[in-house]
Amino acid sequence: MSQTMTKGPASHGQAYDRDKLVELFGDDPAILAEVEREFLDTARVAEKEITGATDATTIARAAHRLKGASGMIGAVSLRQIAEAVERAAKANDLPSVRRLHEMFSREVERVAEQVGGTGR
Repeated sequence: MSQTMTKGPASHGQAYDRDKLVELFGDDPAILAEVEREFLDTARVAEKEITGATDATTIARAAHRLKGASGMIGAVSLRQIAEAVERAAKANDLPSVRRLHEMFSREVERVAEQVGGTGR
């Protein structure tokens, strides 16, 4: 990934702030790739848990886990959506969780596209 990126995930439609990863983990391409893959795995597992769960507690837990991980790598949009899913689940508002799910899934895919790991 030799493209020059500006700071912040909102710049140029970035799903997450790769510069934040460099600040946290250094500029080693192998380490960064591993962190990105682990984050993407976490996001996809959370997505599956939220999709497959019928109880609000499981959904809230998965959304909370992803909210924290998203914040760490600067995935602002995904963090905000995960937070909204968590709030809805804690309020036992499953219809809202289901409405947010499509946005949630699209944002996970945006992260996957930026990582370069769109294959499942």
